[in-house]
Amino acid sequence: MFLSRDSGIVRDIGNFAIQGLAIPYPEFVPRLYNLCLSLGFKRGFIMPSRAFCSDENQGFPIILLTKNFGTFPFNHGRVGGIVAIDRHAPHASHGEDLVIVQASHVGYDPKTGVYGTCERPKTEGNRLTASCGKITHAIEPYLDQYRFAQKRIFLHLDAEGRHLITAKDSFIDFASKPVTDGLVLNLKEIVKIADDGRILPVATHSTSHSYEVSDSFCERLAKQNYVWTGGSGSAMEELLTADLFCFREDLHETDESILLERNLIEFMPIIVTHKSPPMKAAKVNIQMEFARTVESIRRGPEYKNKNLLYIAGLNVDISTYLTFPSTTYFVPWAAHIQLKDSTSDEYLHPLEQKDIFNKLMEQEMVNPDRVDLKEQINQMISSPRFDIRTPR
Repeated sequence: MFLSRDSGIVRDIGNFAIQGLAIPYPEFVPRLYNLCLSLGFKRGFIMPSRAFCSDENQGFPIILLTKNFGTFPFNHGRVGGIVAIDRHAPHASHGEDLVIVQASHVGYDPKTGVYGTCERPKTEGNRLTASCGKITHAIEPYLDQYRFAQKRIFLHLDAEGRHLITAKDSFIDFASKPVTDGLVLNLKEIVKIADDGRILPVATHSTSHSYEVSDSFCERLAKQNYVWTGGSGSAMEELLTADLFCFREDLHETDESILLERNLIEFMPIIVTHKSPPMKAAKVNIQMEFARTVESIRRGPEYKNKNLLYIAGLNVDISTYLTFPSTTYFVPWAAHIQLKDSTSDEYLHPLEQKDIFNKLMEQEMVNPDRVDLKEQINQMISSPRFDIRTPR
C-alpha cells in the first residue's frame, strides 16, 4: 500500500491470486481462441499480439499463439512485460479482430515452491539465473537499501527502561534536511509524538538519533513475542515491515524500461519485504500495465469499430522437471473486451480475475482451426523459387 505524501489518499494493488488459477499454455491458448469465437470474432481474421519479455523461455507461448491463431503474433511488448502502447495503430491495421496477451513472467521451482529463477539450458550445467533479468535489475537497488537498513536500525532498552529505536540519520526525514534519495523511515508509525506534533529525539549520536517508541508499537511487537534487550539492542531485521518505510529515488533506468521502474517504485516496500520479490514485482507490474493500457485503448482512436480482447496475466516459467521439458503456465489477472457492433453492459468494465478465469474455463480445450506449422514450413520449402530483382 502506498500513501501519497500530498493528499493522504491511499493507493493499493489487488489481490492477485495464483493457486488454482494457473493454466498450462497448451490449454490456455486454445481456450482463448475459442473465447474469441464466442464473442463473435471471425475465423481467419483474428490478429493476435503479445506483450511479453524478450527472454527465450517466452518462445513456446509465442509458438502456441501462432499455431492456434494461424499467424505469428504482433509484438506489443518491451522487456519486463511493458506494453508498447504506441504500437496500437499498426496492430489494429493488421487484422479485423484483435487480441492482445500481456504478461510479465517469473520462474517457479515445483520441487521447492520457490519463485524467481530459471534454468538456462544453453549454459554449461543448466545454470540457474534470474527468471526475468529486467525485473531483477529494477528492484535490486531497492533490495540492497532495504537489507542495509534492516541491519542498521536498532531496538533497545536504555538505562531508564525506555523502549528506543536508533536509526542512522540517512533514514530520517528531518524537517531541516528531508531525505531526497533513499529509504525513509516512517517514524510516525513507530515513535511517540509530542503534543505539538513534533518528533523529538531522546539521544543524539555521531551518525544516528534515538527516539522513544510509542505504546502502540510496543504492543505490536509484544504480539510477536519480541523480547527487548539493553545496550545496543538488536537490529530490526524482519521487523522492518513495509508500512514502516518508503523510498524516495531518482529513477535508475535511463531508457524506455524506465516505465517498469515507475510502475514499481511506489509499491517497492511491499516488493522488497515479500518472500519472493521478483514474483511480487511481476504481479504489481501486470496490474499497473493493465490499467495504463486499458486507458490508452479507451482514449485512443486505434481500436474504434474493432473487436478487441486484451488479457493480462502472469507467465509462470517452469524449468525441465524429471523427464519433462520446460513449460509455461498463464495466470489471468483481468481482461478488457470491446465489440464493434455494441459492447454489452457485461463488458462495460474489465473482467476481474475470477470472471476472466471462469470465461476461459467455459471454453473447449480443443481448437479445430489450429494450423500445422510443420506442414506450413514444408510448403514454404517446396514453393517456387522467385526471381527477386533489383528495382529499376
